[in-house]
Amino acid sequence: MTTGRWLDVSAAPRDGSPVLLWIQDDDSPPDFPVTVGFWETDEIFGVSFWRVFSAHGSSTDFDQHVRGWMPLPQVPDA
Repeated sequence: MTTGRWLDVSAAPRDGSPVLLWIQDDDSPPDFPVTVGFWETDEIFGVSFWRVFSAHGSSTDFDQHVRGWMPLPQVPDA
């Protein structure tokens, strides 16, 4: 997988794997424009979205707010 540059959200994993997300929402600016998130589906309503994390807990964003994504960096060997 390519690392070091942002990838299009259409290629992001939709299996619940955590990834780095670059979020931009002019109506509701995120606490952290680059954050960890994962794709989630609400089983009751059948709606899918990005679950992202900030200093105030978690929130949701949709594809139109994700400017890019990257895989999480590998953990260095101890």
